[in-house]
Amino acid sequence: MSQDFASRPPLATQDASKATNLMLSHNSLELENNFGVSSTIKPPAAWAEFYQRMIDERKGKPTQAVNFTEVFQGHRYRCILANSASGYGITMRKLLSSIPRLNEDLNLRWDVIEPLLAQVGLTLFCGEMGSGKSTTMISALEMLGAARRGPLGTAEDPIEVIYPGPGVIQREIGTHVNSFAEAIRDFMRQYRKTIMVGEIRDPETAMQAVIAASSGHRVVGTLHAESAPDAIVRMQTLLDDKFARILPGVLSGIWWQHIVRFGDDSRPPLPIYESIQVTPTVRGMIEDGKLQMVPAEMKRQGRENMTETATRHVTNRRAKPDELRRFLAVRNRVAGAV
Repeated sequence: MSQDFASRPPLATQDASKATNLMLSHNSLELENNFGVSSTIKPPAAWAEFYQRMIDERKGKPTQAVNFTEVFQGHRYRCILANSASGYGITMRKLLSSIPRLNEDLNLRWDVIEPLLAQVGLTLFCGEMGSGKSTTMISALEMLGAARRGPLGTAEDPIEVIYPGPGVIQREIGTHVNSFAEAIRDFMRQYRKTIMVGEIRDPETAMQAVIAASSGHRVVGTLHAESAPDAIVRMQTLLDDKFARILPGVLSGIWWQHIVRFGDDSRPPLPIYESIQVTPTVRGMIEDGKLQMVPAEMKRQGRENMTETATRHVTNRRAKPDELRRFLAVRNRVAGAV
């Protein structure tokens, strides 16, 4: 076995604070780190005390899950406290302590993403749950720079990272504002040149994002989708006919990604991605309902699709063919080299 695939000690032998996803109960602590390494241990004393304190302070009705953000041992966590047949458990996700660097930390290229944000309008960062789309969006906005993005307003659930410096208004859903849609409306009145939407997941949020993008704002938001072309379909499904007709004119770019984790501390997560800059040609395809032509336009723009990204990782010996074949087969995009 090559050095690239060498094994490391399991997470159970490490500090629980290194985990990014956790499930804490009265008698167990499930851990998973950013490499996909997982294990279950008995809660250390400090974690057992934290569990009991959250039960005492946060527990609501037995049938009601409670969402909250909590600081513990120097880290911010997004928590969900919920009851089950085995008792109460707290699902925890570690939030960012600083904004990751796009190239050095996320292994992504700014020259590929930058054109998607170059103009005012709507830029979508897409993928499945846990794909890292929010982190990429935040890092891309940081790369864009305060001078270009102007006054920034973020609507998040939860606030992922605290932006340093002036010129930023950050609002957490359920804490500072009732909904994403309400936050977007407020930001338009608060002279925010750039508006970041943590998740576009309902018709009202989608509509307000289109309205803001059509009124001269740069709007960036995440959306659950299975590919870059699928993101267009998802947005059209959320919008009524009137705003679906407006959508092609306000779309600026679409970024889709998936993070492959190998369950091995020696192998950093690999991003698989594809993107499309929404040019007049692409707008025409959307308006004419010819989304099947979008992948060919991606290629004409010199942009890799997800299969080509995965193939490059295999060629560069960063992953084994079988590992990425299983991932791509779900989407019916298996390249010959993979």
